[in-house]
Formats: sequence, C-alpha cells, structure tokens
Amino acid sequence: MRRFFGRKENDFIIIEDNEYDHLRKVLRMQEDDKVIACINDEYDYYCTISKLNKNNCLLKIDEIKICPALPRRNIVLFQMLPKKDYFDAILPKAIELGVSEIYFFTSEHTMTKNLKRERVDNQVISACKQCERSKLVNVHDLIDFEKMLVLLRDFDVIIFANEHEKTNNFNIDWVSGKEKIAVVIGNEGGFSEKESNKIIDIGGKSFSLGKRILRCDTATTAVLTLVGVFSNN
Repeated sequence: MRRFFGRKENDFIIIEDNEYDHLRKVLRMQEDDKVIACINDEYDYYCTISKLNKNNCLLKIDEIKICPALPRRNIVLFQMLPKKDYFDAILPKAIELGVSEIYFFTSEHTMTKNLKRERVDNQVISACKQCERSKLVNVHDLIDFEKMLVLLRDFDVIIFANEHEKTNNFNIDWVSGKEKIAVVIGNEGGFSEKESNKIIDIGGKSFSLGKRILRCDTATTAVLTLVGVFSNN
C-alpha cells in the first residue's frame, strides 16, 4: 500500500504539495483507493481517498496502528559533511538503518561547507517512505566540530569509527542496553589526529573498521549496522 505524508485536520488527513503531485500526477490514484498516511507521529493511518481536489486530497481514516518500523533506541548520527555523491548515499541509508536524528558537522578536512535544506527534506521524506517509518528523521542545521563535542557529552555512549585506531575492537557491551547512542563518522578526508584525540578525551569508544580503506558512505552503513544489531534497535 502506498504511503504519503500529510497533515491531520478534524477527521481527515490532507495530502498536498509534492506529496499530492506524486499521488495524483505520478501514481494517478483515484477516489476510493487505499493508502497509508503519516502525520509525523508514531502511527500509521490506513485511509481511503475520499476526495480529490485541484491542489490536495482528503483521506478518510479507516484504521490507526502503531508504526512497527520506528526505532527502539535513540541513535544519533554525527557525520562529517561529505561531498555530494557520498551525502546522497549516506542520508537515506542512515534513515533506513534506524537513526533518530542526524547532525552533519564541519572540521579540518571538510571541503563542502553548506547543507541544502530543500534537498535534505526531500531525501528524508523519500527515505522514510521507503523504509515505512511514520515519523520524519530530524536532520539538524550544519554545526562545527567544537559544537559537536558539546552535544556528545549528553549521550550514554559515543561510538567513534576512528581511522587512527590500530585495533578492530568493537565491543558489544558498549551499546547493549544503552538508550541514547551517538555515532561519529568522518568523511572522505577523515579526522585529524588532534580531532580524534578530542573525541576520545570526552569518552568516545574508538575502534577500527579494519585494514581496508572504506568510503565514508560504506563506513557509515557498516557502523550503523553494528550499532543497530547489537543495541537491539
């Protein structure tokens, strides 16, 4: 069943803007067709298309269920801002793998310095629909490295994929039973040794992903998979 994000108004859900264009012009859906609507909360709304208007449509709510795809842990990705090609791979994969929030940050080896909000928002909606999440993932405004260090102090554990680390020593106990988990990953330029030491100094659990050099999108996917599986997310 097709999934759309909209807003609730009284006993109906309204689908509009880009979501309506996709429903009407791309998928050519009709009145009485069945869809799942999401309003950025914990529920899936099983609906019937009640009325198609020029710029929106009304959905009649038939049934409401808890969304089964929502993560059980608060896993937050701190990703050093990569080039566009890597960015376009990282954002949807992180959402599919169950992150709750994403912070992109700049550092010594960051070449790209801006975050295009409209592009980000469109990718978030598309990824959440793909993996059937009912609540949109919050991608925060771009922050710098020092601001990230301040935010990291508020987590139960900091998982740090560190290219300067000599041993592959990911420990399941780091994430088992933890509720608020930060995952810190570099971009194609990596971290300076000074930056790596600062993350370790505030309690970052540093580990290596092995002897092979991974692209940053591969590293993000690998680490989030480890964290998700072993934290029971």
